[in-house]
Amino acid sequence: MGRATRKPRSSRAAGSPKVHRPTPQAPAARVPATPAGTPPVAQLPPDPASAEAVLVLHYTRLARLAYTVLPSSLDRHRRVLAAHALVQRALPNRLPDLLRTRQPGVPAPRRSSEGTSAPIDPAYAHLRATVLSAALREAPQRPGLLPQVWGLRLFPASSGTEGLALERELAGLSPAERAAYALLTLEELSPASAGELLRVAGVEDPDGALRRAEALGAAHSAQALLAPDFDPCTVHARPTDLLRRRRRLRGTAAAAVLAVAAVVAAALTLPGGGGPTAAPLPTVRPGSEVARAVAAVVRVPDDTWRHTARIDFTAWPARGDQLHDQALIARALTLWSSAGQLQARRGLVHAEPGTTSAPPVQSPRLLWAGRVDGASVVLLDDGSQLARYTRPDRPTGSDGEQLDLSRSDESDVTTAGAVLLRSTAAGDRFLIAPWVDTVQLRDLRAPNTPARDLAPVDGLTPEVAAPPAQGCASWPVLQLRSSSVIAEHHAFLLTDLGGITAAHLTFTPPPQSGPANYPREATGSAALVDWGRLGCSLPALRGQDVKSVNAWEFADQQLPENQGTAAWTCTRADRWDGTGSAATQFLPPTNDPAATATTTGTQTQGRACSRYEQYVVADTWWRSAAGRSYLLAAGSRHVVSMATQGGLSTPATAVPSRTMALPVPARPQAAVTVTGALDTGQTARSLG
Repeated sequence: MGRATRKPRSSRAAGSPKVHRPTPQAPAARVPATPAGTPPVAQLPPDPASAEAVLVLHYTRLARLAYTVLPSSLDRHRRVLAAHALVQRALPNRLPDLLRTRQPGVPAPRRSSEGTSAPIDPAYAHLRATVLSAALREAPQRPGLLPQVWGLRLFPASSGTEGLALERELAGLSPAERAAYALLTLEELSPASAGELLRVAGVEDPDGALRRAEALGAAHSAQALLAPDFDPCTVHARPTDLLRRRRRLRGTAAAAVLAVAAVVAAALTLPGGGGPTAAPLPTVRPGSEVARAVAAVVRVPDDTWRHTARIDFTAWPARGDQLHDQALIARALTLWSSAGQLQARRGLVHAEPGTTSAPPVQSPRLLWAGRVDGASVVLLDDGSQLARYTRPDRPTGSDGEQLDLSRSDESDVTTAGAVLLRSTAAGDRFLIAPWVDTVQLRDLRAPNTPARDLAPVDGLTPEVAAPPAQGCASWPVLQLRSSSVIAEHHAFLLTDLGGITAAHLTFTPPPQSGPANYPREATGSAALVDWGRLGCSLPALRGQDVKSVNAWEFADQQLPENQGTAAWTCTRADRWDGTGSAATQFLPPTNDPAATATTTGTQTQGRACSRYEQYVVADTWWRSAAGRSYLLAAGSRHVVSMATQGGLSTPATAVPSRTMALPVPARPQAAVTVTGALDTGQTARSLG
């Protein structure tokens, strides 16, 4: 009788692109099954050499499991080393003796593609249980327990926004919940088998952990955990303490260890970060590592932007009156190279959402080093991130030594147009891009008020009003006009939303016959009028590292009872990390310059109203001057009819138009759903 063969498992969905994975994750390298008919635990255990072979074969898989379960309070470098330490210590001296004792949960069968349980090698089961238990009960802190790596910081590669989103959600879970997610997703265990293994590992409530893990699994694809973000065996290496290491190590090995430990401890306990005093600046001796590191900082010539087709932060020259202050620049480099530890332990470092606190990926460029409103400020860029170091003369609790990090990749002539160098009670100070000829300030909430000229000095603006902390009676924006040297000679608007970079405001006019409109600069009269009423939506975007905000007027509607024309808009906020949010607004006709728009729906995370999701429907309740109530709705291009369901006393209504005004006796208590039928056969629904 021929031996039955099992079809190899595959975590890749049908039709999805094939992604190369390390061998331990590939289907061909699955844990070897025991012979058919032999209970997995009763089988004779392998000898130590065989057990070691199992560990080596599945080393990457076990290390990924440990890395996922270890707490996020450890920075990525220590998690990498800790994961390797746990796996390497999982092999006991007398493995055969340990395996002869039946241990509940060690078999932990997986589900096969046919839904049956696949037997598992007992050596691997024991190693997995050992690694899991160790990762759950300890967060290795003693350097002696870890593999030693001198002069380098190790961290897994980043796969993009999905891996980052999963990392954030895992950080909010308990160790038991992370372990449950790893067992269900990485190990592909059934919930019963995962629960049994968690109980053996000492988890008090495995069922609760499994429920959270299953909810997280429903929100993320299984491939997310197989991404490079969670692979401690495929890492990037960066230098660590170049500015603090001694040029030569002297004395015995023990003395060297103590010296390096002392340097690291001193770096992590420097005063500052909002305290009453700032840390002392390092001494820069000629020929020292500190001096060489400062000398390696790139300084772009003043006229580079005139001769390059890449108009972004890479074309900014070095400006400021402290360009030759080596100690100041060395301090900024020191904080950036140690940002991960400092952010976790001190709060001296602040990274914008979606921004890592990793060291610079290449020799950074110096964009500014100078005095700004009672502080020394250094601005650096490594092609992917901006680092702004602020050192006040008189630090206070709210204005202390600080390093701020923000993404700068994929910047352009507008989004790299200005950087917020300093913000105090007196106002904002912006550093303007070298390709900007004219700088003006205008009030977004007063569209009919002309902009006033500003006169930057060495690219630095005078103090300009910052957006108010409360309310939106006014909203200052910069209106910049690029140099005629640049082909796309034009004006554009930037505003302060609490980040290092200023947010770019754009406008998409209402649809007309012919091709669809695309975002354009919000400097025309129609754009300024709409943004004048939409400006009060900007405070909700503070602190989100917003790159640009587009106001799309997707429909106009004639109101009932001859009460004028209303506008429907969707404001789309795109962040530097690629994520974004959207909100729809209703703008009834008015002569009040202080009137604001009514928000009718929101999407806090998604791609609504972007080029990748261009169909939108919005609805709102409206009362006419005569006191009659209406349900108003409108849709974007390609909406051919609109319909309502639920809530209304009248039957479901369909209107063959892109707009709808449905009279109702009174606003119903139950929810009403408005949908729009597209000429593509699809259906669009209101946001939120």
